[in-house]
Amino acid sequence: MTSQSNLSLSVLLCVTLLAAVSSSSLAQSGLNGGKPIITYNTYGPLPTIKTQTPPSFPGGEDKLNAFVLWQIEEAETSLKLGRKTWLTATLDGTGKVTELVPTYDSDPTLKKEVAEVVTSMPRWNPGTINGKGVETKFQFLLRR
Repeated sequence: MTSQSNLSLSVLLCVTLLAAVSSSSLAQSGLNGGKPIITYNTYGPLPTIKTQTPPSFPGGEDKLNAFVLWQIEEAETSLKLGRKTWLTATLDGTGKVTELVPTYDSDPTLKKEVAEVVTSMPRWNPGTINGKGVETKFQFLLRR
């Protein structure tokens, strides 16, 4: 009887170890488009489910595009933007934009003007994990 319980315990340990190893190899980093990410908890009986939500600008990306373009056009220095410019926004856990930088362009005038847009930018809906706001980065395409 002892050998049978040892065998079942061994099988249970193997299955748990297999689940832990396979889940770590499939682990995904960063935001997953709001889809739940399942993480296996090897020291407890139940898996922990983490839901993630990406940050969003109030009104959507079209409103974000219009807001940034309007702010840049109102700037004191004349600035030539390309047809498409990628920007990266860094948001804190409350949805406040702490940094806005061009992703690929190294033009110092563009960097300065985009950095000034941060002061007038409204709060976003923050990125969340399990309902709590987290610091996130959000890349978007500024189209003219």
